[in-house]
Amino acid sequence: MIFVTVGNDFRSFDRLLKKVDEIALSIPSEIVMQTGYSKYHPKNVKQFDFVSMNESVEYIQRSDLVGSHAGIGKVILCKEYGVPILIIPRRKKNGEHMNDHQLEIAKALENKENENIHILYEEDGLKDSILKILQEGRRETAEKNVGKASLIRTIKGFVKAT
Repeated sequence: MIFVTVGNDFRSFDRLLKKVDEIALSIPSEIVMQTGYSKYHPKNVKQFDFVSMNESVEYIQRSDLVGSHAGIGKVILCKEYGVPILIIPRRKKNGEHMNDHQLEIAKALENKENENIHILYEEDGLKDSILKILQEGRRETAEKNVGKASLIRTIKGFVKAT
């Protein structure tokens, strides 16, 4: 299963949802989408607006791949459970966010060269990226709370420096 999630921001992320819906029938895996406040309603996949955090975690745990905006919470959860994540950052130029911090997060994660974290800056190439990641499968085991501890250290360091 592929779990696609756009988070809880009140802005639409229709660009991602439309592209996933467009390619869904050519992907050899069930796709489930959390669409949030987006206006687009997929026709070729199961979708829901929101679920509880526990249900979201269950979807992540059962997934072979998570497609997500560049929300650090999803990155940490995927890292914890050893699930590959394909990040497509929301972009200010498309009205998907108030600034380009998700683009900055994606670039920072790309530099870490983690085999389970994949970055795609535009929706073109989404089908090929998904198929490649599914073919590769999971490349590492789960690392309980490693991401959270690292994030907390980074935030503490930032707060102390300001």
